[in-house]
Amino acid sequence: MSFAHPEVLAAIQPPYPIRTARLRLRPVTHGDVAAINAYRSLPGVARYLPHPPQSVQDTELTVKSMAAQSELTRPGQWLDLAVEHADSGELVGEVLLKWDAANPQCGEIGFVFSPTVQGQGVAYEACTAALDVAFREFGWHRVEGICDARNDKSAALMSRLGMRAEARFLESDWSKGEWVTLLHYGILRREWLARA
Repeated sequence: MSFAHPEVLAAIQPPYPIRTARLRLRPVTHGDVAAINAYRSLPGVARYLPHPPQSVQDTELTVKSMAAQSELTRPGQWLDLAVEHADSGELVGEVLLKWDAANPQCGEIGFVFSPTVQGQGVAYEACTAALDVAFREFGWHRVEGICDARNDKSAALMSRLGMRAEARFLESDWSKGEWVTLLHYGILRREWLARA
């Protein structure tokens, strides 16, 4: 397969931290284990994640994998960004960008946040910053998001970000002992830039 857009392959990594009005986003590091485990260990947070509530040892392995990819250099990689309050430095979540291995002009967004920031607009602000990076820095043409159909909060966040609900795949994924229905959302670069 040839890649038609060399600017995608040569994506310029943004300077970190990425700053918003209230937040800082930066690559996850080994020192983030305790903060990430504080919410990934909660049953309510883990419910729609691909893993059960994590032990500290589980989170250590997760963070080791995240920290190994602190920038996107080739399709198929994930970039895991820690989301911190700008004033306190408290880590309250993560936003993930995955560079599509099969179509390197596209990517995927994922996110997980502590319930302590629920209803404060933190997830929206962080995901807005991440989508800006995806479209403006990496030059992606399209970003997708996928969530469990029962995950109303994730679906609502993607809608609020301007992502359109494009498909509902009935019982398409086997997860944690049951068939799960998945919702697929998407937004194009031109749509995102028009919103700005």
